[in-house]
Amino acid sequence: MSLKVLVLDEWIPYPLISGKRLRSYSLIARAARNHKITYLCFADPSGDEENRRQIESLGIRLVTLPQRNPFVPGYRLYSLAIANMFSSLPLVMKKHFRRDYSARLDQLVREESFDLIHCEWTHYGAYLTALRNHPLFLSSHNIEAMPWQRLYRYERNPIRRAFLYLEWQKMLKFEETVCRGFDHVGAVSDDDRDKFINLYGCESITLIPNGIDVSYYRSVKPDPATRTLVFSASFDAFVNQDAVIHFMESIFPRVLEKDSGVRVCFLGKDPPSFLRKYSGQRVVFTGTVDDVRPYLSKSSVCIVPVRVAGGSRIKILEAMAAGLPVVSTAEGAEGLEVVPGEHVLIARDETDFARCVIQLLDDRSLVQSLTAKAGKLVEERYDWEQIAPLLEQAWKETIVRFKQRKKASLD
Repeated sequence: MSLKVLVLDEWIPYPLISGKRLRSYSLIARAARNHKITYLCFADPSGDEENRRQIESLGIRLVTLPQRNPFVPGYRLYSLAIANMFSSLPLVMKKHFRRDYSARLDQLVREESFDLIHCEWTHYGAYLTALRNHPLFLSSHNIEAMPWQRLYRYERNPIRRAFLYLEWQKMLKFEETVCRGFDHVGAVSDDDRDKFINLYGCESITLIPNGIDVSYYRSVKPDPATRTLVFSASFDAFVNQDAVIHFMESIFPRVLEKDSGVRVCFLGKDPPSFLRKYSGQRVVFTGTVDDVRPYLSKSSVCIVPVRVAGGSRIKILEAMAAGLPVVSTAEGAEGLEVVPGEHVLIARDETDFARCVIQLLDDRSLVQSLTAKAGKLVEERYDWEQIAPLLEQAWKETIVRFKQRKKASLD
């Protein structure tokens, strides 16, 4: 059965310069083979023509509004949290709610008959409170309250902790209200699925894990001789900014004590100036690149020093497919079916992280064992072609649940 689906998102999901865009594009592009999709989002009127053509070439109809200046919670995070103190809504809604978007959505729904409305970003569920007469599906990318909870946990300044606690609680309430308004939810991991059930009372959930195009990375040949560590991420996200600072301040000095020749490549878009201060002979920020594979080929170890994110890390799947050994925090590897010591190394603390890095740089037999097993795992369980059908199944379940809800309201 072919469905007419309206997708709500923030940006055109192309180019594939972040894990969020990669997931959105990979799932929606494959769903467009069988369904008629309209995509409502923001765009740069002067700079997004190539990206628009790429999406439209898939048979997807784009409906866009002019983008505004992005809100990036980096060094301004705490001042913005203070300014948001007296609002009942979480800080992120200052970025994600616009009246022109709401008006365009209402117009589309009035003028056209959609079989289902798909929300590709939890925050955009706020637009759907008046659209409960449609089947509503949420494609979540993580539990949005979790990064705030972890920022609160790691913060030592009591004043900052207080404001982070307020934001965490606001996000919990907001996310619960939004998520319970959907007929069906897609979760990226078992852990997220459990939280949707236990924290928010969601009853209908499909597990749709993150994935990658395994074949894309087969040409990568990591070079252990470079002794280069690579962290691939979108550095406009505060969870990754925190990871960089944590690594540079607490882990990298320990690595250099053991081996002064180690280098670090921070691979990804929009590193702010307060991160670029770490740049030097042994530390490089690439910014946006068209193709990550040449950089992965010049690397020896993938590092994931993430402390505050939720969901699951596409960057780890990329490394596993590319044949790079991975050392991660426990939080960084959440949501993936990896076995510590078999597929990746999981560090207990900063000292252990540095020890694992040196071990992977020096122990070729360990690297060969880890990468062989990791490569097999990612090929068997995390290729998009295997994962994508789960989205279409979730859409069908959304319609079933909607019909049950409507019937119950009439009884």
